[in-house]
Amino acid sequence: MLKIDGEVGNKKAYDPRAWGKLAEAGMAARVAHACEDLRSTGTSIKK
Repeated sequence: MLKIDGEVGNKKAYDPRAWGKLAEAGMAARVAHACEDLRSTGTSIKK
C-alpha cells in the first residue's frame, strides 16, 4: 500500500510505466509524420 501525504495513493496515476507507454506512442506518431513529410515512407536505408 502506498501512502502519499497521509492518504492512500492511486498507483495508476503516477506509475512511470504508463508515462513511458504514452511517450512511446507519441514518438512513433511523430516519426511516422516526419517520414511522410520527408517523402521517405516505404523506403529502406539499406542498399
